[in-house]
Amino acid sequence: MDRNKDRAGRREPVRGEDLPHEGREEDLRDEDEIRVQRSEEVLRVGTREREAGEVRVRKQVRTEREQVRVPTRHEEVSVERVLVNEEGPGAEIGEDEVSVSVVEEEVVVDKRPVVKEEIRVRKDVVEDEEVVEEDVRKEEVDVEDRTQRLGDRTEHRRVEGETDTATAAETEERRAGAERPGREETGKEDFIEKAKRKLQGQ
Repeated sequence: MDRNKDRAGRREPVRGEDLPHEGREEDLRDEDEIRVQRSEEVLRVGTREREAGEVRVRKQVRTEREQVRVPTRHEEVSVERVLVNEEGPGAEIGEDEVSVSVVEEEVVVDKRPVVKEEIRVRKDVVEDEEVVEEDVRKEEVDVEDRTQRLGDRTEHRRVEGETDTATAAETEERRAGAERPGREETGKEDFIEKAKRKLQGQ
């Protein structure tokens, strides 16, 4: 029993005795912060005007032959001889000449420009939608935690330091928990909790 007390007296300090200086708790509160920025490419799509071409309206002269039917009139002369057997003072013998004018219509062609059609060129703005596909790069951040907290090892050291002062019942309970399959973690946790409570009681 005295040997156990002697070992308990030489137990390593686990609370505040092993602090290197008095301000350790304040230093732990002032945590350093490392910021890692993750970047990625973002598509910024806009529009700009460009000359897509031009529309030309050009007039050319083309000659075509047309046929037009025009009704016309003309006079025709017919000569008819009628036998007359008369005697009188008007019957004279001599030379004489009589002329008769004959009239007809002729076709007169006149050409003049006439507007037949008007071509109007107008520009309208039409809204459309296009699908743009582009590859973008994104950064991915993987965080690998390789830290090992002192609290885990300290807690383990506390448990090992208390093995000699543990009661026979606790030792038997630990052994039974280790032998039972599936209860190893539960027995270990119960043992740790009891050890913590015992240290807090001191």
